[in-house]
Amino acid sequence: MKPEAYRKIYVWFTARPAALAVLCFFTRQLPLFVGSMYGVLLARLGWGWYAAARGGACGAEAASFWQAAAVPAVTLLVGSLLRRWIDAPRPYDDPAFTPLVEKETTGKSLPSRHALSAAVITVVWWRYSMPVGVLMAVITAAVCATRVLAGVHSVRDVTAGAVLGFACGMLFFLR
Repeated sequence: MKPEAYRKIYVWFTARPAALAVLCFFTRQLPLFVGSMYGVLLARLGWGWYAAARGGACGAEAASFWQAAAVPAVTLLVGSLLRRWIDAPRPYDDPAFTPLVEKETTGKSLPSRHALSAAVITVVWWRYSMPVGVLMAVITAAVCATRVLAGVHSVRDVTAGAVLGFACGMLFFLR
């Protein structure tokens, strides 16, 4: 997004302190919610593995747990390596651009790891609970929107992150 186009968003939010506070809250809290939900899923799968092991059969439960742990981890690693290799500038790397949320990181903007992580975790949840997966898809869209509105990523960054996260998740979970 060009600085002059983002300026309208910046002015709108700075003229409305309550809206800015809500944006800042969701920018920080949504990724924590995604991470917490991932922890809940891993705990649920781990408990299933434990319960099956006590009954003498745990092969499928163990595989489910390790797949749910490994796919997001590998996806995040791939996304992080891509970011380092591409080293795309962040919107606020342009001196004329002022983000609503302060960040010190420069470059390494594409793909957005927040969007990527939320998307792959959404797919993992879809595998085990469709209603929670749908909720997580909505949360993923909100994570993407807040990253752009806050001025820390471009639409291209969050789209690439979400597409890569969904693609990696679907490759390993929805076959």
